[in-house]
Amino acid sequence: MKLRHNKKRNTAFLYESLIKEYTISVIKKNNEKQNIIKSILKEYFSKGKILKQELEIYNVLLEHKSTNRPECYRLMYEIKKDFFSLDRKEVFNEQTKLLKKINESLSNKFFATFLSNYRNIATIGQFLSSDNLPAQQRIIIEDKTYSLLSSHKKSHEEIQHVDNLTFKTFINKFNETYKNSLRQEQKTLLTHYITSFANNGVELKCYVNEELGRIKGQVSKNIEKGLFVENFNLILKKIEGFSKNPIDEELIKEVFYLQDLVHEVSKDDR
Repeated sequence: MKLRHNKKRNTAFLYESLIKEYTISVIKKNNEKQNIIKSILKEYFSKGKILKQELEIYNVLLEHKSTNRPECYRLMYEIKKDFFSLDRKEVFNEQTKLLKKINESLSNKFFATFLSNYRNIATIGQFLSSDNLPAQQRIIIEDKTYSLLSSHKKSHEEIQHVDNLTFKTFINKFNETYKNSLRQEQKTLLTHYITSFANNGVELKCYVNEELGRIKGQVSKNIEKGLFVENFNLILKKIEGFSKNPIDEELIKEVFYLQDLVHEVSKDDR
């Protein structure tokens, strides 16, 4: 028996599709589209927004892994209570506004976006909206949801926002497009920035810290040669100030600038 699923009313699907479209726009350097998507995300998924609250409910189930059956079913029961504690009419209205915004601002192919974890997202969506289904269908979807929660094999593919095959295609296209305009360290930085959507930014933070350490070392090395004298303190202050700022597009651009500066000065000194 095939259970129907309306992905246009699945908040997790809409959010992850927006994230994937944003990733594509970064790869293609489509600033206009990036700004549109960032605006949409801010309008509908920022802190306190009802769709953000519903997304967090989805994420609890999507991220939970346990082989304890009573624990899983207790969580399913409590999560469904949280789901219906939200104003369902307000959720529906906000989804409607979001869908209208997507239709007006983005490609009509948006809803055909492929997500590697789509089956999991669809399963959770079916479970959360299954109360009005016949008993037999409710049991089927509850069993599917339990299987999802109790799976202790948390594959990398399940948690990636961008599936491996598509991502590799994007990266290859990116490298081909920018191979003559960006140096390797800049391509590596941008790649880490793109993939930060899939790993909560942990690898990006590590790489940025390492790269800033490398840049600082290069600056220190060149100051001994009489270079960077006038701007040395300013550069160090800028580098140290990065630790207080979120790693966003603006910070990435600043690091790009420092990479350029260090490279040019080092080149002149050869």
